[in-house]
Amino acid sequence: MRTPSALGLLAVAIVLAACGATAPPAPTQGPPASGYSGWPIGPDPNASMVPLIVSSELVSGPNRFLFSLTDAKNALIAAPDLATTVRFYDLAADPATPVTETDGVFIWTVPDEIGLYHAAVTFTRAGPWGVEVVAAKAGGPDLAARVVFDVRDTGTTPALGSKAPSSDTLTAGTPEEIAAISTDDDPDPDFYRVSVADALAAGRPFVLVFATPLFCSSRTCGPTLDNVKGIAAPYKDRIDFIHVEPYKLEQVSGGLQLYVDASGGFQVVPAVAEWGLPTEPWVFVVAADGTLAAKFEGAVGADELREVLNALVDG
Repeated sequence: MRTPSALGLLAVAIVLAACGATAPPAPTQGPPASGYSGWPIGPDPNASMVPLIVSSELVSGPNRFLFSLTDAKNALIAAPDLATTVRFYDLAADPATPVTETDGVFIWTVPDEIGLYHAAVTFTRAGPWGVEVVAAKAGGPDLAARVVFDVRDTGTTPALGSKAPSSDTLTAGTPEEIAAISTDDDPDPDFYRVSVADALAAGRPFVLVFATPLFCSSRTCGPTLDNVKGIAAPYKDRIDFIHVEPYKLEQVSGGLQLYVDASGGFQVVPAVAEWGLPTEPWVFVVAADGTLAAKFEGAVGADELREVLNALVDG
């Protein structure tokens, strides 16, 4: 499969689940300019476990921290029966005392094949941070490892609480029209009924899914869209659901293909730039007042999404 280059690939762990694709290292992961006591300045070749930061965007404020784990042979070991605890350190302030501690929650990115963990964390400021991951199976020994990463002041996607961009996304009303704008092989027609601009103008909360099941640079786009479709039904009378293909498409020999420009490159749709996507897939939840209530990079668990949607409809 030719890998689309207009968007970055979802970093490190999800890339290992991709269809033969190769990606650069996660932009948020890496050693600081100088070391901090007790923290690695580079990979430990003797480590029995290595944390991999999957998040491409970590900023000052609330974050959904995505990570996975590999063993000494670089094989992914993240699994539902491997429990994790994560401790976060503000290295410039105190590299010895954690600012916060929480459990990592496992979710499948490709059902029953590949998964990762997410953890809710608020970074109090930008700069160098560290995470210590402690992992163990029931009755087994604890494994612990640390990694250093950078937190930025702001990201490229809309900040939580900010106004959502009023994107004029594509809509469709018939199966033939949907087939002309979506690579989902089992589309939900309601996901193409209104545009982002329509939902904002109507004052309706909505869930926006940027994903391309057929041309995804990782194998997570289809499962992510399926997860959203799977929980949508009870909310449809109060919340709109919108699926957007991030790449420009064209009909070729009766099927959808990526549009290729004169230079041989793939092109993203305007909404990708308007929402500042560094990777795909992404899921955004927007409240009735047009502000961003939640955002999820990569895979999103059904329970995670239900919690946000329940708060919207009950609030």
